[in-house]
Amino acid sequence: MITITFYKDDFYEDVKKILQECKTYDETWESRENLKRKIKLDPESILVAKDKDKIIGCTFFIDGGWTAFIFRVSVSESYRKQGIGSKLLQKAEEILKKRGMNEVSLLVDPKKESLKSWYAKKSYISASDFTFMYKSL
Repeated sequence: MITITFYKDDFYEDVKKILQECKTYDETWESRENLKRKIKLDPESILVAKDKDKIIGCTFFIDGGWTAFIFRVSVSESYRKQGIGSKLLQKAEEILKKRGMNEVSLLVDPKKESLKSWYAKKSYISASDFTFMYKSL
């Protein structure tokens, strides 16, 4: 049975492997220290999908108080097409809605048409083609 639960530091290595497998791991953003800091600020902001004791997927979100952002919906390849990504996304949306959020955003690689289609089926609307930029501090 698949369950969705909140991330704990003990899950770090398994979550890192999922992100690496999905080619979404970023050494800076998903360092163990950053994830510890993230759950200290918001213990519900990282969700994991488990099959018994095995971690098979994860998603992160940010609740900025006035806007929300979902990222890293990642599922182990051997568990895809079983609705696990949908469950993770739905749980994140439920938490955000309970917190009073009326809208949530996410970024999708413009080259991944099937992923854009997957989000569109979940009522996400393509806004435009933005260039993602960031700066290390």
